[in-house]
Amino acid sequence: MKIYKSQVNKIFPQQTTLGEFLLKITKFKEEDLADAALKGAVWIQRKGTGKTLRIRSLKETVYPLDVIQLFYDPKVLKLPTVSKLVSLFENDHYGIWIKPAGVVPQGSQAGDHASLLRYVEKVKKKEVFLVHRLDRETMGLMVIAYTSRAAGLLSDLFQKNLIQKEYEAIVLGEMPAGHKETISVSLDDKEAVTHIHVMESRNKQSLLKVTIDTGRLHQIRRHLDFIGHPVMGDPKYGRSNKNNEGLKLVARSLAFEDPWLVKPQKFDLSEGLTL
Repeated sequence: MKIYKSQVNKIFPQQTTLGEFLLKITKFKEEDLADAALKGAVWIQRKGTGKTLRIRSLKETVYPLDVIQLFYDPKVLKLPTVSKLVSLFENDHYGIWIKPAGVVPQGSQAGDHASLLRYVEKVKKKEVFLVHRLDRETMGLMVIAYTSRAAGLLSDLFQKNLIQKEYEAIVLGEMPAGHKETISVSLDDKEAVTHIHVMESRNKQSLLKVTIDTGRLHQIRRHLDFIGHPVMGDPKYGRSNKNNEGLKLVARSLAFEDPWLVKPQKFDLSEGLTL
C-alpha cells in the first residue's frame, strides 16, 4: 500500500479541487484517483485539525490548511463492491442485516466499498454506525444503528451482555449428540467463555449450537480448535478441516429488549447449517 499525505498549501496557495491536488502529489491517472476516492481511500482533515473523514469526489473543494491522505492499495480497490444485501427488520433507529460470508463489516483506511456498513450507508443515504462485529468469513445477522444515539444504546446492550447471540457451527469430528460443554479458556490474556450444544453428528462432523459470554477475537473458532474440533473450512485454525465451501460458522440469531419498543425482539435466519 502506498500512502500519500500532504497539506494543500504545500502545493497550492489557494483553494483548489481534490482532483487537481491529488494529480500533483501522485502519478496516478485521474480515473484511478476517482475510483480510489469513490471507494473510500481518500481522507481529509479540514484546516489540519479535528476529525479525519473520507472525501469521495475529485470535484470537492479543498483549502490551503486542509490535510489530504490517500491510502492506495490495489488489492483493496479490486475487491468487488457489495450489492444486494438483505435486512430482516428496520425502524428509524436500527436495522438487522444479513452479512454474507466474505463481506467485511466495515472498511479500512484503504477503502470501504466492500463492506456491509458502506452498503447500508448508500441505501439509507446517511451515516450509519457499527455496534458489533463478525469475522469476514462468518455469515450472519448484524445490528446496524441508524443514529448516533441508537449506536450508544445498542453498544451498551452488547457491552452489558444483554444481547443474546446464537451461532451454528459444523466442526471436525463426531461428538455425542446432546453433549453440552462450556469452554473457559482465556484468549489474549482475557477471560473468554463459550458454550456448545451438540445437535447431531455424522460423517466425521458435528453440528453445534454455540453461545458466548464474551466477544474475543475469533473466540468461537479458537475455542473449538482448542478442544480438538475446529470449524470446518476455517482458513486460519485447525488441521484436516479445510474445504472449498468456506467457513461453516453462522451467526444464526439475535435477541434483546428493544430500547424503543420496550419489548423483547428476536431475529433468526430462516435457514441454518445442515450436515
